[in-house]
Amino acid sequence: MILKSISLNSFRNYNDLQWEPHTGINFITGLNAHGKTNLLEAIFFSVLGYSFRKKSSEVINWHSNNASITATYQLSNINIDISILIEQGGNKKILINGSEEKRKYLPGRLGIVLFRPDDLQIIKGPPSGKRDFIDYNIGVIEPLYWQNLTQYRRVVEQRNHLLRNGSGHNDSFQIWNESFYRYGAEVLAGRIKLLKKYIPLVQKMYTDITGGHEELEMKYLSTLKITGKTSIEQIILEFIAEGKTRQKEELYKRQTVFGPHRDDISFLINKKDARYYASQGQIRSIALALKTAQIQLFYNENGEYPVLLLDDVLMELDDFRQHYLLLLINNHVQSFVTTTAMPDKISQFTNRVYLINNGILREVI
Repeated sequence: MILKSISLNSFRNYNDLQWEPHTGINFITGLNAHGKTNLLEAIFFSVLGYSFRKKSSEVINWHSNNASITATYQLSNINIDISILIEQGGNKKILINGSEEKRKYLPGRLGIVLFRPDDLQIIKGPPSGKRDFIDYNIGVIEPLYWQNLTQYRRVVEQRNHLLRNGSGHNDSFQIWNESFYRYGAEVLAGRIKLLKKYIPLVQKMYTDITGGHEELEMKYLSTLKITGKTSIEQIILEFIAEGKTRQKEELYKRQTVFGPHRDDISFLINKKDARYYASQGQIRSIALALKTAQIQLFYNENGEYPVLLLDDVLMELDDFRQHYLLLLINNHVQSFVTTTAMPDKISQFTNRVYLINNGILREVI
């Protein structure tokens, strides 16, 4: 998959940008606060229909009422044209090859992998960060999973509302319970299916990075007592059983205390919990394995490599890990790498170098 061209109008500090990047590794340099991350944000937005920052409306230039992104991607021998108009208030109009589509139809069609310094905190961070990583990084590969997750979150929100209001015994709550069990089972089964494909890739990447000297385990910690069977109907029965067990606790705490939105993931290096025992180097190796496995998973599922965005993260890696990553993506993955400086040691992997100055992009190499 290749980004052939992208045009931005009133997108953050880009008043009017027309760009045709190289199909290989594009280094984007410049001082901080001049628009490097903004450019990666626009590419990300064009693929998934939302920003990796906060509200979509915040991408609009202060001097405009709306912002627009137009991008053309090559997928095999087919060109996909995407046009997105972002209006004040966050409303968006998305056209794919001229047809209006909702945001939910974008995930799964195109692939993008974003690697930022914040990703180094996933391993030692709270469970919510690990869940978000699976949902927003791996889950978007499967559109049905994304749709079920959206429905599940809506159901949990309504269920919590009823619990807070002391309505955990009425008929309305029981109706929402049925949806909670159904969508919860769909999400949990979807996660298990995705992780069965993903975890072995992460372990292989980690083995390669460490030269086989360390063993990584990645375990999904469910709030349900999952048996060996992972069919939807079986998981629904386990949801119902857990609901009966946790009913008094939920009525007391006035919130939903179990389900995929409360699950966790653990990382073990040589049988020891990485949260407490991993060094900074090991943490970086796990994060790198997670991202490189994400690239490989998308390729396995689609027969195409995703676009890779490295936002000020390359310099966070030591020389060995830099070389490992760049060697892996070289000649395979179209990549966009932001950095404030261009070290000579990585110049051999450079296809193009661009300089950004106050939202103005120009090619320097």
